[in-house]
Amino acid sequence: MIGPRDPIPSNRANQQVLSERQRHHLDAISLAGEALYEAMHYAEGSIPPGEHQEHIFMTRRMNIAFTQIETALMFAHKGALEVK
Repeated sequence: MIGPRDPIPSNRANQQVLSERQRHHLDAISLAGEALYEAMHYAEGSIPPGEHQEHIFMTRRMNIAFTQIETALMFAHKGALEVK
């Protein structure tokens, strides 16, 4: 629940307040992305980052996958904001 002093989540592109549905979808997309990054770390034997740290992968293929997934997540977030 959002309190009176909590920041109101809004769409930066049009400054409209996010609907519950939009917030739900944005959260689901973010959680799925983090789960995928974690699986990638375990697959290559690297350690997932701590809080406020970037993902760093050891292999070229995982770095390429990370970049493409990051791009896909950005498009998915933007798509979730376009649906009312």
